[in-house]
Amino acid sequence: MVDLDGNPAADGELEGGYTVPNELPLHTELFRRRPDVRAVVHAHPPRVVAADLAGLAVRPIVGAYDIPGTRLAANGVPVYPRGVLIRNRQLAAEMADAMETKPVVVLRGHGLTSAAETVEQAVLQAISVDSLAGLALQVTSAGGHLVDLPDADMAELPDLGGAFNTGTAWRHEIARLGEHS
Repeated sequence: MVDLDGNPAADGELEGGYTVPNELPLHTELFRRRPDVRAVVHAHPPRVVAADLAGLAVRPIVGAYDIPGTRLAANGVPVYPRGVLIRNRQLAAEMADAMETKPVVVLRGHGLTSAAETVEQAVLQAISVDSLAGLALQVTSAGGHLVDLPDADMAELPDLGGAFNTGTAWRHEIARLGEHS
């Protein structure tokens, strides 16, 4: 464990070949700025990178298929326009500025960053963005056009509660991991 500046929290904390990740500032800047954030996921999903480079924004193109993801997309997923390694506080501050108070930001030519109150929420948000990016690529590759979910349909999507949305989805993803081990 390290502090927000990357210093070991205790003697011997980084023994055994562990090093501080190059992109630690990406995580710590969000912890510094946003008291609502207790978990940050940074990932490099190829479908997110490809969709962004193809000019496909993360949009609410599905409904009940992924209710939390649809709502996330409907509220907008910003893009940090630089394809750099976010290895210092200045770059991390730029990314955080682009992200504003949104839960996810796409990093141009790089991946995504997802921030939430729990690890489960942060991971599931990243999975939703990856899924939406993959669907957008499939639709456009098949010659189709992306159409946002109509407002009337959006209004009909139920709030199934955090325990169902997060808890059930998390158990599903953990089970999927077990299938691949």
